[in-house]
Amino acid sequence: MTGVAVAGGGVAALEFVLALRAHTGVGIDVTMVAPELEFSLRPLLVAAPLGAVAPVRIPLAELASDIGFRLVPASIASVDTARRCVFVRSGDAIPYETLVLALGAQTLPAFEDALHLGDAAGARGLAELHEDIRRGIVRSVAFVAPSMTGWLTALYEAALLTANAGYDVDVSLVTPECSPLQHFGAQASAAVAQALDAAGIVVRADLPVVDRVVTVPMLRGPRIDGVPVTGPYGLIGVDGRSRVLGVPDLYAIGDATDFPVKQAAVACWQADVAAADIAVRNGFTVTSDPVDRAPRATLLTGRGEPLKLNGGQGPSKLPGRFLGRYLALTRT
Repeated sequence: MTGVAVAGGGVAALEFVLALRAHTGVGIDVTMVAPELEFSLRPLLVAAPLGAVAPVRIPLAELASDIGFRLVPASIASVDTARRCVFVRSGDAIPYETLVLALGAQTLPAFEDALHLGDAAGARGLAELHEDIRRGIVRSVAFVAPSMTGWLTALYEAALLTANAGYDVDVSLVTPECSPLQHFGAQASAAVAQALDAAGIVVRADLPVVDRVVTVPMLRGPRIDGVPVTGPYGLIGVDGRSRVLGVPDLYAIGDATDFPVKQAAVACWQADVAAADIAVRNGFTVTSDPVDRAPRATLLTGRGEPLKLNGGQGPSKLPGRFLGRYLALTRT
């Protein structure tokens, strides 16, 4: 059987495996190499600690048994694309015929003395911030976008949920963007601007004097030996089929790629096109090839219905055509 190795155990990796299974059944062996023991859904890391949604955490071993893939709990040290081997930190080599990199990005703090969203520590910090606001310790918060790319949807959602929580607090949003979430397009940006205005959030280009600053980290590529990168941030260059530029049988999906929007729905779209491409190359028929690469997101605002940008990303913020459906059916 043909062998596909997937590096990473996050949203992009699981969406890819589910999409590949949908196209090929069990006709392709899949090995997932991931250091994580548990899958957690990052799009919920803002809303879950504030009680807006339930968190999703599932052991990867349980998913491997249910979906049908081999799980290797390890971190990747390097890739030998000529020999088609992945080397893990223990020194073991894992051969592949096709490799899909879903490694995510490295993070760097954007500011000192700021709360950074995007991981479990940021989720806890956001819950503690809301408690300090409720107690009157904090009366002003600035949500700061350090650049025009990155995990900006999480920042906007945190700002909206904070402003609409019924606290006596001044909320501002600082961004270098020409318009809110401009990469999502003019219509989505206008809808976000309207929601910010309705919540009383002041959008500005300079950082005001505030009690607390909330931001998201700067993202950098994973920098794996043997994997080519592009640009000053070490991201992986890919084409429209998620193929790594200049390297046969190597794909990359998710935050580690050079696609400007870092967001779960984009990672899932990249995973879908990679799965379809690999299935076709291995002789399988793909009846529904994903072609819509518009960034999608569902923002919880704390007021009324969620704000769905470009149609939203699935039920209850569950991203992906295949992952969202799987989680909705098996985890609710």
